[in-house]
Amino acid sequence: MRTRLMIAAALPALALVACSAGNETAEAENDTNNNMEQAGDHAMDAMNSAGNALQNVGQAAMEGAENAGDAMANAVDNASDDMDDGAMEQCYGIALAGENDCAAGPGTSCEGTSTIDYQGNAWTYVPEGTCEEIETPFGNGSLEPVDRP
Repeated sequence: MRTRLMIAAALPALALVACSAGNETAEAENDTNNNMEQAGDHAMDAMNSAGNALQNVGQAAMEGAENAGDAMANAVDNASDDMDDGAMEQCYGIALAGENDCAAGPGTSCEGTSTIDYQGNAWTYVPEGTCEEIETPFGNGSLEPVDRP
């Protein structure tokens, strides 16, 4: 009988412990859920920051490419203006293979079509008055096509 009394007396305490453990488990689950939600928020923030950084890099690259394109267009315009002003002249026999501006003989289409260095029938633009001063292994540049190997 004494054992039953002891068990009966202990039951409320066991129930209290069980309730307490249940409350702690629920609190732990809530803490875990809150921590997971915060981690998800931090991950989303990091992804948004990375996306913004990539967008900024892409925009900077596009602006750089646009500026480079503008600079190249201006250089071409300036070179064309110089040629129009008579400041440039065609010089034969000085271009390296594939680097002529035009006229590379029969069967060629023009710019970049010379097949050998210093080809006599291929010309390139040089500043006016300098062509005949340019030295090559086969002689100086010429204002007219020349016989070269």
